[in-house]
Amino acid sequence: MSPRITILAFGTRGDVAPLTGLASRLGHELGAHVAIAAQQPYEQMVVGSGHEFRLLPRDTERDTRGSHYGQAMVDGERLKPSRAAIEGMRQDLVGVGEAMAAAGEDADLILCAGPVGTMLGWHVAEALHCPSAALVLQPSTPTADFPPPPLGVRSYGRLGNRMAWRMSAVGEKLFTPLIDDLRAHLDLPHRSRRSYQRHRSENWTYLCGFSDHVVPRPRDWPDHVHVTGYWWPTVAAEKLPPEIDSFLASGSAPVYVGIGSTAISTGENLSELVRSALKAAGRRGVIHRGWAHLDGGEDPDMLTIDDVDHAVLLPRMTAALHHCGAGTTAASLRAGIPSIPLPGIMDQPFWANRLHRLGCSPEPIPRTTATIDSVARAIESAVSDESVFRRNAESLSGQLAAQEGTLAATRLIEDMLETHSRQ
Repeated sequence: MSPRITILAFGTRGDVAPLTGLASRLGHELGAHVAIAAQQPYEQMVVGSGHEFRLLPRDTERDTRGSHYGQAMVDGERLKPSRAAIEGMRQDLVGVGEAMAAAGEDADLILCAGPVGTMLGWHVAEALHCPSAALVLQPSTPTADFPPPPLGVRSYGRLGNRMAWRMSAVGEKLFTPLIDDLRAHLDLPHRSRRSYQRHRSENWTYLCGFSDHVVPRPRDWPDHVHVTGYWWPTVAAEKLPPEIDSFLASGSAPVYVGIGSTAISTGENLSELVRSALKAAGRRGVIHRGWAHLDGGEDPDMLTIDDVDHAVLLPRMTAALHHCGAGTTAASLRAGIPSIPLPGIMDQPFWANRLHRLGCSPEPIPRTTATIDSVARAIESAVSDESVFRRNAESLSGQLAAQEGTLAATRLIEDMLETHSRQ
């Protein structure tokens, strides 16, 4: 009988899109029926990739803009979390765990994606007596090699890095009341935070959807943490929309500009900066509107677009100026084009630093300190005919093409299903 797999995917578009590719491989290789539980804005993406959609509550963009603390954090302001802000963060997840439980009640296997999925999904799987695994797009397991990605790029030494991971784990304490309520709703016994965190870290299978060519697997990671390679999203359309094709045919290859699902309130200012930097560098731009509402304006050398599959668009670009989210970082490397890193919060500085260390980008420019001159110089450096960044990106693209991340993940999931069926 075909296995039924539910993927719990609470997050942004970049969190959900790679899971469509993994789901497609699970269907093709295992004959699995895969349902992806996500928020309403991603329903068409899930259904369009051939999978069942199950609804999770909330709207991350709307919640961010409706929260003073959340908006300030995304904008890059330095704020101390207040009691009201912490309560707001918990309120943004009220009902999510319960909806995850409803989405997974008929599953033979539950795959818990991203920070929210791993935090809440583990308890859901316990309540449903269902085997489960974590799906992560950035390093999420303690190591002495580097600190947690959200803490930035500075290494504190091997001992200090491990201490940073222990300190970051305490952050889940903020959500303990939410988790306690979820466990009570699911008729699970009370369990201390340290108890379930220890059980997850020592026993839970982690599938990491990135490449060891980009993040070499730390030697101190346990055997149940697997770096599979990237999970490329299912492509909805093999051709670009006519207006983009026409723009590309009208001149030199442009620079892609996008900061994805980053709901900054200063999109107008960033748009003006980017347009001016592109003009100063003598380059055309394809500007992704995204959550920042970026806009290329009336300049005929700038084209403003909405969501388009990176796999189809980016190979037609000369470079990508982006926020260094996990998905856009992966897509730019896959396309073999240099990046101009403009990181903001969370794991973005981590991926920006990786791009630079791999020789695929100039030095990152923090979004909050970017100037027209600094961005223009970085663009010129990235797209010059002698650019070493392009050569390195093209070389790494070839290495990534030789990996089949979704197949490697599928084989591990198949093993999990077979092991469970024998028990």
